[in-house]
Amino acid sequence: MKRFLKSIALLVAMLMMVSVFTVACSQKAEEAKTSSESKKEEVKQEEPKKEESKKEEANKGLDWPKKTIQIIVPFNPGGDTDFNARTYAKYLEKELGQSLVVVNVSGNGGTVGSRKVKDAKPDGYTVLFYHTAMQVNEASGMVDYGFKDFEIAGIAAKNPGDIITVSKDSPYKTLKDLVEASKKNPGQIKIAGNTGATTYLTGTMLNASGAQLNIVDSGGATDRIAALKGGHIDAIPNPYGTVKPYLESGDFRALAVITEERNPKFPDIPTAKEQGYDVVLPIAYFFAFPKGTPEEIVDKFSKAVEKIATTNKEYAEAIDKAYHQAPFYLNREEGYKWLDEQRNRIMALQDKLILKK
Repeated sequence: MKRFLKSIALLVAMLMMVSVFTVACSQKAEEAKTSSESKKEEVKQEEPKKEESKKEEANKGLDWPKKTIQIIVPFNPGGDTDFNARTYAKYLEKELGQSLVVVNVSGNGGTVGSRKVKDAKPDGYTVLFYHTAMQVNEASGMVDYGFKDFEIAGIAAKNPGDIITVSKDSPYKTLKDLVEASKKNPGQIKIAGNTGATTYLTGTMLNASGAQLNIVDSGGATDRIAALKGGHIDAIPNPYGTVKPYLESGDFRALAVITEERNPKFPDIPTAKEQGYDVVLPIAYFFAFPKGTPEEIVDKFSKAVEKIATTNKEYAEAIDKAYHQAPFYLNREEGYKWLDEQRNRIMALQDKLILKK
């Protein structure tokens, strides 16, 4: 009996040892698995950093630029696009070690300037500074190319919102007044637009929301202001900075801003959306090189833009003072995605935007 009990005790002890050994092995295996997964995650996280580091090292050794870079602005001097380009040119000179000169090549809703860059030599010495109008140019059939036919160097700035504006003597006190008047007088109320550009899209969106406005080609931002001052037009959609002096003097009256929400810098101007009209158009400015420009050049330029947008206080103060604009930057990949999503939204309106030939 004693031998039997001893055998049982020995068997139980052996089973306990096996159990402890199994648990220990299981714990070690789990720890090894966790450690392996952790290392894989660390490697995964480090890969983009290493890739970014490699690009930065390559950019440091890049012998570019060696001469002046031309920034092509596809609109006249004095407007929002021109202002943003010239402000960047001032600070990019310090970052890149060479001068940058802004060249205004206006005409045909911005397409003359964009085509000039598209057809330029891809050597890094010609770059386009443009905005959302390129999407409208394509959707309206004015050109057979879009932002994908360039090397996008990132989104460099964002418009705080175009303002639908009338003169102080206008009978229209609200956007509803303007829209209702156009319904009673179809095609008689004139709103300015730059054919095939963003302001043309604004007029189109208003008409799609129920208005019956006559969209009249009145050129760029400065041209539209002149048309409104001269009484040749009833309303204009213009960037806030260009109409700010006239709003402050009382010569112009703001009816709406075409952003998703009111801008805290000018909170008294209601959005078109809150007034019942589905007119929302964010406008982003971007740099674009000719297709085929070496990636190292585009990356270096983009990094210089990023540094200005994210760290330069003088730049931030300058755009705030002039346009109530806040610094905004999206890198090449983010910018491409943003532009692609916007293009899809605008192309959905193509049947209303297409120009008759």
